[in-house]
Amino acid sequence: MYGYKIINGKAVIDEAEAVVIIGIFNGYISGLSMNAAAENAGVPMAHSTVKKLLSRTAYIGDDYYPAIISRETFAKANGRRLHRANLHSHEKRYTAPPIHKTFDLAGAETHYNDPAQQAEYIYSLIEVKP
Repeated sequence: MYGYKIINGKAVIDEAEAVVIIGIFNGYISGLSMNAAAENAGVPMAHSTVKKLLSRTAYIGDDYYPAIISRETFAKANGRRLHRANLHSHEKRYTAPPIHKTFDLAGAETHYNDPAQQAEYIYSLIEVKP
């Protein structure tokens, strides 16, 4: 994967490619298009390639890959990517669900011996307030 080398079966950061990845993420967050962010980072790439790069969670680190960018940077870039996709789409691809902050819970009048059934019953008693 771009940004890493495999040495003795272990992923290590390729410093030169990591600089490009960081530059692409930062350029895109600052408002550049995907292509312009890649060009600004010194490596022209196709739009689809940059989109895949911006979407790779491995860049924030996991069990195999060390982190190249922060979770905050990843979240900002992908939030912008989803926002831009919505702006340029005829049908909305992503709509954030409403956040409900007020609930009422009626008193439980029935008790089930099965915990899953009891939980389902209690959950059914929750009323969302607008």
